[in-house]
Amino acid sequence: MIPRSLFLKIFLWFWLAAALIIGVFVLMFHLTYDRSLPERFRGSYSEALNLYAEAAVRVYDHDGTQAFEEFVSRSQREAGTEVYLFDGSGKSLLAQPTDEIVLAVLQDILKQRPQEQDHAYRLVLGKATWGTPVTAAAGGRYIFIARLRQASLGPPLVWSPLRLTVSILIAGLVCYLLARYLTSPLKKLQGTVQTFAEGNLDVRVGPELGGRKDEVADLGREFDHMAERIGALISSQKRLLADISHELRSPLARLSVALELARKNSNEKSVAALNRIEQESERLNGLVGQLLALTRLESGAEKVPPETVMLEELVQEIVDDADFEAQSLKRSVNVLELEACRVKGSTELLRSAIENVVRNAVRYTSEGTSVEVALQWRLDTAVLLVHDHGPGVPEGELKHIFEPFYRVSEARERWSGGTGLGLSIAERTVKLHEGSIVAQNSSTGLLVTIRLPLAPNQNGIQPSQGHTSIAEKDRVIG
Repeated sequence: MIPRSLFLKIFLWFWLAAALIIGVFVLMFHLTYDRSLPERFRGSYSEALNLYAEAAVRVYDHDGTQAFEEFVSRSQREAGTEVYLFDGSGKSLLAQPTDEIVLAVLQDILKQRPQEQDHAYRLVLGKATWGTPVTAAAGGRYIFIARLRQASLGPPLVWSPLRLTVSILIAGLVCYLLARYLTSPLKKLQGTVQTFAEGNLDVRVGPELGGRKDEVADLGREFDHMAERIGALISSQKRLLADISHELRSPLARLSVALELARKNSNEKSVAALNRIEQESERLNGLVGQLLALTRLESGAEKVPPETVMLEELVQEIVDDADFEAQSLKRSVNVLELEACRVKGSTELLRSAIENVVRNAVRYTSEGTSVEVALQWRLDTAVLLVHDHGPGVPEGELKHIFEPFYRVSEARERWSGGTGLGLSIAERTVKLHEGSIVAQNSSTGLLVTIRLPLAPNQNGIQPSQGHTSIAEKDRVIG
């Protein structure tokens, strides 16, 4: 399975390429060396080793065993060459240990037929063990074997399995550092983009890239330029929205005063028109209030006070008010479950957020149906569920309903009197309290779920203490 991480892709492919290059290089060298080594032994090396063998046999044959032992010791000490001498039947003439390689060369010589080459060799880890039959001047037959230490006789030490493994591991380390160097700025850019998407418009990736001058650094600088432009545009939009909202308050106040004066001097025929003007003025005043609240939440000017909110009491108050208003629309609001939950935050901000969600549900639930509200304690979280029995929201638009001024249907919003700000204010208020709010369609309508972290001292309260049964709920609402 191909990994999805760019770092792993670069690291593994680079390492695989380096290992293949090392393997092919070593294999080609080995094949070339195996073909050239016999030729080397038939050339000058063979002549030198034959002279060396004749000298060793002459020392043993003329000067005796002690002199030959000194010859072997001097050869080991000065040239690093191990010398072995056997009689014609393969019996060692010195009491010295012999290993498997020496015995293998000895057996190769003993098995040779007269028409074959007059020497044998084995090559192990760069050391050549070479042997040849020798006939002394007195007629005796011997087998001379020497183990040479010269590195030039064998392939490089990289042929050792240990050295080969170390070489591949070193190549892997280099590939790892290279892959990390190439992908680390992309990880930093990814983290910066995520932080920017979460609403921190002041974050920049340039300081994280240091003094890099490559294409990735250019990408980071382009992102910083884009982020600066977007931040400036959003700040300008928020500032303009706040300024307009503040400026509208004064003419609205004067409009209210003028409306009251007009009522005093009006006749019965103008009452309907004045009532319509008052209604539209109140709607406009509410819209301005919502805009100001949204601006305070988005700018961070609104702070959450560290007070404890008894959420079950707050929800019950909101449900009572909403149910009273819903009666005139032939709808109702019912509490299905109410558990004791304590959260840290602002009572008024949470009241506004929950009211917006509940009133939105009342606005769209069908006539003759009820909006169902439940407050539950789940581990360290308070979960508020608001379920209506309306038409729901198209799946493709669910993620947009918490955006300011977003309307699923222009005609429906115009009929209901909605401005598209209530759910936006609720979403920002819940986030301000470190919670979450999501909407999803059910089989009978829209379900909005609000999750808020419980206060630290909530552990002393049991869920059953705040639970309202269905019968109690009916008495409260009825």
